[in-house]
Amino acid sequence: MKQNLSNNIHFKRFDWLLFLLLSFILTIGVFFVWSASSEIFLFKQIVWIVTGLTLFFTLLYFDYLSFADYAYIIYAFVLFLLLLLLVLGDSVKGSQRWFSIGAFSVQPSEFMKIAVVLALARFLKYKKYALGLFDIGISLLLTGIPMLLIMKQPDLGTALIMVPILLSILYTAGIRLSHLFLLVGTGMAISPFVWMFVLKSYQKSRIVGFLWPERTADWGAGYHRLQSLIAVGSGGLFGTGWGNGIQNQMKFLPERHTDFIFAVIAEEWGFLRACLFLLLYVAFIACGIGVAKDTRDSFGRLVVVGIVTMFATQVIVNIGMTLGVAPIVGVTLPFVSYGGSSMITSFVALSLIFNIKMRPMIDLASRRFSEAKS
Repeated sequence: MKQNLSNNIHFKRFDWLLFLLLSFILTIGVFFVWSASSEIFLFKQIVWIVTGLTLFFTLLYFDYLSFADYAYIIYAFVLFLLLLLLVLGDSVKGSQRWFSIGAFSVQPSEFMKIAVVLALARFLKYKKYALGLFDIGISLLLTGIPMLLIMKQPDLGTALIMVPILLSILYTAGIRLSHLFLLVGTGMAISPFVWMFVLKSYQKSRIVGFLWPERTADWGAGYHRLQSLIAVGSGGLFGTGWGNGIQNQMKFLPERHTDFIFAVIAEEWGFLRACLFLLLYVAFIACGIGVAKDTRDSFGRLVVVGIVTMFATQVIVNIGMTLGVAPIVGVTLPFVSYGGSSMITSFVALSLIFNIKMRPMIDLASRRFSEAKS
């Protein structure tokens, strides 16, 4: 049964439009990482892209239901890495988020996003009735435990991305709206305790600097936001030209090849082309939503919804903090920001979407799980 399903891949259903959009986004990203950094980072970024593409095409040959079989093992393994990170991880600028492997660094929290999606989809698959409190409680634990470990690093941005992922998957799985509102209300109610006991002082300063810039005594808390806004504004309608952005080239803009890469694009490409670039992401997300709507299998649909939510949240938060309309929480722009873990995670996530789209006859999937249990 498993072998028959694994051979049930439909190469004619390869989403060429989504892949074309990805190619445009990747190409633009490579040029602006080059402009914002150096040939060394450009070389590393190309290595990560080639590695990601290799993984992307390799994973297409595995039935995506295999990921359901190993979802909890993947989740436990990445959770173990997060625990190990607190002991053996490299500390950079006060954050303990990476393992060093030769000239490269690996960030397990990036992989945890996919692990959480798979674990939640595995747990909530094929629920025939509305989710009960037990289902919601287990889902909260599956999401909350890695969130706490990631916030401990600290990496607030990656941790917070899991909240919309959880809510979107619960909604798709059939949670009652009253329970969903109760969940959101509870989250808002405990936010003061998160502020007092979880957030670091610099994270509080960034939030205060975002909401009430006149009240922050730490000018440095608003430095990233200010330099980013100057870069975006300097671009005007048509930009200063590739490699000619003053904020970028004079290195006034911090983290310009990672979290603030969109500010570099806006400065050197200008408002009009930056808007066209954003449209690529809008079309990219829309294609992902289309796959979710067409997927009949419950596990597959939950996975696609979780991954599309992950991509959409990252794009909105990253560009929002670049434009000064969201707090700076250190979120990468998918397929554009420099970073191996982010790039690999994005490719693996995208591969799952393609995998599910290319196996449309998985209406036998629930039967497979039933047979496995019997």
